[in-house]
Amino acid sequence: MKIWTAHSAKGPGIVANTAPSGTTQAERAYLELRERIIDMRLPPGTALDEEALMRELAVGRTPMREAVKRLESDRMLKVFPRRGTIIADVNIRDLKNISDARRLLEAFAARRAAEQATDEDRAMLRACLDEVESQDFASNIVSVDLDGRMHRVVYRIMRNSYVEATLIQYFYLSQRMWNFVLSGLEPIQDHVDEHAELLHAIINGEPELAARLAEDHVTHFETRVRAAL
Repeated sequence: MKIWTAHSAKGPGIVANTAPSGTTQAERAYLELRERIIDMRLPPGTALDEEALMRELAVGRTPMREAVKRLESDRMLKVFPRRGTIIADVNIRDLKNISDARRLLEAFAARRAAEQATDEDRAMLRACLDEVESQDFASNIVSVDLDGRMHRVVYRIMRNSYVEATLIQYFYLSQRMWNFVLSGLEPIQDHVDEHAELLHAIINGEPELAARLAEDHVTHFETRVRAAL
């Protein structure tokens, strides 16, 4: 069994996920480990060196165990008695199931957001649109960060914390799969650009159009990953 120890250098896969100030040790450990799992610095199938990570992140054993438990629930870690904690494999057979779930939930979120967006919500969406139009997308770091923020804005406007929590879990599983298959190197600007029409539909109060565009966006993601296999 390969033991993967902590290190700080970014791998080829990239995920933007910085813990806000004031978070608890457990939350900080969870966010940092999730980031490293998604961007492949903690590769599938390797063992988690909790002692090294505790020292590096300056967190205690209890916060680390809380973080590990959450990541196990997120299906990013597997905990085996007497064997330790293993980074979950990326199973491409899961792609269809994840995509099916996301198609339903992303469409629901977009439809609900279009139905109930306030003036303040529309201002947030327009700010996202401005970023899409002004960014030169020189690297995937910019693209991935903006992609994630646009999804989270839509989830927030939907105003259903239960669906939001599930969507966030599936979104990060999809992002991890993207990094695993495409090594985080393939440009994703066109994937990000797809959000523009969706955000316009929400701003204009067109729920069925927004739902269809959200569904199509997930399908395009699935198709692109399959094409790279």
